[in-house]
Amino acid sequence: MMKKTIKPPALVQGDSVAVIAPSGLVNRNDIEDAITTIESWGLTVLRGEHLYDRYGIFAGTDDKRLADLQKAFDDPGIKAIFCARGGYGMSRIIRSVDFRVFIKKPKWVIGYSDISVLHLFINCKFGIETLHAEMPLNYHSLKSSSLSILTLQQSLFGNEEGYEWQSGLSVNGKAKGVLAGGNLSLISNLLGTEIKNYLKGKILFIEEKGEYIYSLDRMITGMDLAGVLQDIKGLIIGGLTDIKESDIKYETGVRDIIIDMAGRYGYPVAFDFPAGHIADNRAIMLGRNIKLEVSDGLSSLQYL
Repeated sequence: MMKKTIKPPALVQGDSVAVIAPSGLVNRNDIEDAITTIESWGLTVLRGEHLYDRYGIFAGTDDKRLADLQKAFDDPGIKAIFCARGGYGMSRIIRSVDFRVFIKKPKWVIGYSDISVLHLFINCKFGIETLHAEMPLNYHSLKSSSLSILTLQQSLFGNEEGYEWQSGLSVNGKAKGVLAGGNLSLISNLLGTEIKNYLKGKILFIEEKGEYIYSLDRMITGMDLAGVLQDIKGLIIGGLTDIKESDIKYETGVRDIIIDMAGRYGYPVAFDFPAGHIADNRAIMLGRNIKLEVSDGLSSLQYL
């Protein structure tokens, strides 16, 4: 029996949404351009009070970023929360977030990268779906494709669709389960929390950017040693961007490392899903029941 999940209401034109920066600092011009795009969908945008603050690498102090996030959760007039960018900082405030109002009236939370922390806690603790999708920082940059924005808009307004993609050398199979995950580094960092037990029985999605191959190997190995890889139902790998060689070249590639670790457990493993730190960063609903099929280099994800 599939686990029942909670889907926040779809947006309709006229709804109010918030744009906040709970992690890294943002550039005002980039975000204002993105807000124009969001408003073109018929939505009213409320800016976090501290959206353009700066405190070192952060968009304001922990207290100020938390205040904006908490206000967005608690305001009944706000129907979705757009996290302006990732970077770093969500882990520093996640334990202080009060979700009591949010769980009574769920709303869409949108972001990726560092926002994976927020996704995992919401999916794990409350069974509420969230949206792993492009963030305002990138709406008007060369880093983002038109499909990134289109699939985000479709998903928010209740018109989400499944995906088929060329996954190359993968591990064939079929699986049904709740989709969970996000940035590999952050998942790895959270294995000492309740998130580890939450991942059991899920179809895991991972993506990464800018790590050395040995570091990625270490994180995948750590997940295997922690029992995570043996306990999931399937594995989807998104963008693995700018993965670097160290001074001494690795004998195997990233795909080989992952298949070597996960391929022994008999579930489907699909590479090259169009999501993550890549131009084609399509929206996916985390916390949603899905069906994953992998067959001879062609993979599909269907929402259930």
